[in-house]
Amino acid sequence: MDKIIIFCEYDFDKNKIKDSSYELISKAHELKKNARELLKDENYNYLTEAVVLADEIAQSEIEKAYKTGADRLVLIKNPIFRNFDSIIYSKAFVEYYNQNPSPWILFPATPATRMTAPRITTLLNTGLVADCTGIDFVLKDSTLKLAPTRPTFGAELMATILSKKDPQCATIRPKTFEIKYENNKEGEFLKFDIDIKETSKIKTLSTIINKEENSYFKDAKIVLACGFGISGDNGIYYKKVEKLAQKLGAKIASSRKAVDYNYMPHKYQIGQSGENVAADLYIAFGISGAIQHICAMKNSKTIISINTDENSEIFKYSDYKIVADAKKIIDELCKRYSIE
Repeated sequence: MDKIIIFCEYDFDKNKIKDSSYELISKAHELKKNARELLKDENYNYLTEAVVLADEIAQSEIEKAYKTGADRLVLIKNPIFRNFDSIIYSKAFVEYYNQNPSPWILFPATPATRMTAPRITTLLNTGLVADCTGIDFVLKDSTLKLAPTRPTFGAELMATILSKKDPQCATIRPKTFEIKYENNKEGEFLKFDIDIKETSKIKTLSTIINKEENSYFKDAKIVLACGFGISGDNGIYYKKVEKLAQKLGAKIASSRKAVDYNYMPHKYQIGQSGENVAADLYIAFGISGAIQHICAMKNSKTIISINTDENSEIFKYSDYKIVADAKKIIDELCKRYSIE
């Protein structure tokens, strides 16, 4: 039986698999339906296999992996994994893979895995489609092929790239997919004990734990996003939206152009060179919808866009479209919530 491997990143400080890995597990499980439709075979199946490099893993994490879509969770076990080393990680994973091959491997595009994934694919003599914002299957010459999509040409176009070699590999940006749960899902747990003969060339001098959230947008439910369309007026409308966000318990966000012109700090930027977000409600004030922004917020559940241009690209991805001056809408909202 075919299988798709999810290279899972483990948070040793919190003793849990990172959410970006669960997102990929859920998506890989979901794609089985697409594969059956392409092959015109209702009985076709593959294993969704989550692979974790750690010394131990909590039972609650094993069960969560099953419920989010994993048919099998494999623990590649060694205490040395507590100290991150992309060279050791990649060689350990490749040793496991060579004994348990698969046509497809997915990696979360996190800082650590962005260092590890290219080493793994180099050792496997295959390619890697990096920093993707979408993943699917296509049928080519009667063969199921992984079809990852990523922005290209300065983030002005989206490209779907097929690999010529197996395994077909891709890294996917966090917050691209939703974590979905199946309460009755069960799976198989395996341990792969590995003897690391190589001594790490990296020496850890000290460890500093950042107690703050990794992302300003983590768990954001409501996002108010400011574009260049509300610029001018000494940036007063960005301040008004910030006050609205505080009133509504929302996160404030920004397009790249508003950041480039110093209206907003970079930590608020949504886009290919900023953050991904999948909010319950995303309201865009004066954002035209450059593709690098769209690909980072399109998975929000409800999108409301306000723009004077009825042909704005962002309207194609919006649930509610308001053709109006976003500044006037902001003024009305401020009046509604007694904000000066």
